[in-house]
Amino acid sequence: MSFIAASVRLGGTGVRLLVLAVGATCLRPLERQLTTGPGTAVPVRALAGVAGPGELLAVLGGFRAAVAGGCWLEANLAWERRDPAATRALIELTVAVDGRPLYFWLNGARTLAYDLPVWTTDPAAPAAVRSRARVAAAEGALAFLARGQSGHEDDPAFWIERGNLHLRGTGNLEEAARCYREAALRPGAPYYAARIHGELLRLLGRREEALAWLRGILPTLPAGDAAAARDLVMARIRSLEAAPGTANDPPPGGRRSF
Repeated sequence: MSFIAASVRLGGTGVRLLVLAVGATCLRPLERQLTTGPGTAVPVRALAGVAGPGELLAVLGGFRAAVAGGCWLEANLAWERRDPAATRALIELTVAVDGRPLYFWLNGARTLAYDLPVWTTDPAAPAAVRSRARVAAAEGALAFLARGQSGHEDDPAFWIERGNLHLRGTGNLEEAARCYREAALRPGAPYYAARIHGELLRLLGRREEALAWLRGILPTLPAGDAAAARDLVMARIRSLEAAPGTANDPPPGGRRSF
């Protein structure tokens, strides 16, 4: 049994050992800061829950980024071993130490939503069982991601990730459409965010809304930029205008081109 896996299974004691190991690996001075007395370690997660965010940041000082990076590295090692308990615990530990990088939140949510249910669900289980596991994992990842919203709510990548979790995990197209709209309205959003929002409105049967939305974004799409997919948007508009009775049906074969 690996040290990390053993630490996670030992609960609070294991987390103490894990924090000491990460601290020793990342930065020796931090290990001394997280010690209240000889042999008595103060775990980062305990500090976060008892002392509050302000006190935790004060204890870690300028070492947050370094220690969080070490925790993330350990999380990746646990991921390579397909150890769900250690991977989850180390992702949580990473954002507890330093929740400022959106990278930790986005990639942590992806791991929780897409990898952990594969590792923990019998591939021979009935489709309904695997579907429930996928939905539950996506909902857990959304809850995790929501905790990182403060400070990241103006980043379109945050909303795109939420939209993807609904599209690929929960299957909630209404929420996916809302999230892509939120992303599209943020400065610096990729062109596809607005395009996917319009397509989701179409798939939801909200033809008039989809038509109005696509007409609204068309002037913002430069003709010479392939990423803008202006021709695709124009084709969608023509489809919605020409066949209002059938424009909400999925494309032939059920394939969707966003």
